[in-house]
Amino acid sequence: MILRSIVSIALILASIEIASADEPQLPVMKDGLWQSHTQMVLQGKKYDTTMKRCRSNELDKSMKSSAETLRKRDKCNEVVAQKSPGSFSSEMHCDAGSMAGSVTKTTMIYKGDTSYHMEQHTTGKSETVTIVDENYLGSCPADMKPGDVVMADGKRMNGQ
Repeated sequence: MILRSIVSIALILASIEIASADEPQLPVMKDGLWQSHTQMVLQGKKYDTTMKRCRSNELDKSMKSSAETLRKRDKCNEVVAQKSPGSFSSEMHCDAGSMAGSVTKTTMIYKGDTSYHMEQHTTGKSETVTIVDENYLGSCPADMKPGDVVMADGKRMNGQ
């Protein structure tokens, strides 16, 4: 159960970063089935997981709205330090809520609209390092809708 939560957090963080990048315009990622490999070190424990998720840009926009609400609640300010058509790096400082006193540094590199690599380092109450590699596989299967996730062990979750 904790691993599911960690993976969900990693995906939300990735979506926040994807959605918050400003000019120049970053690639709009393809709708469809994506495979994600996440490596995370949280409170000294290592987690490694692979999953598939059905994503859509409409769902990503909805997640952006939720992420903006969380950032406002936690009084997070983000500075995009570097941006180019295929990558960006940013630093976010949060002053309230569960993220109070934290600093998150994120770097994302896009390979067109079908792949990206993200590295995220968060310091504060604890240190977390997250690395996500996500690749487009094709159309979502008929039995999956945007937001659905299939873990490596075959367990399914609805992400909406």
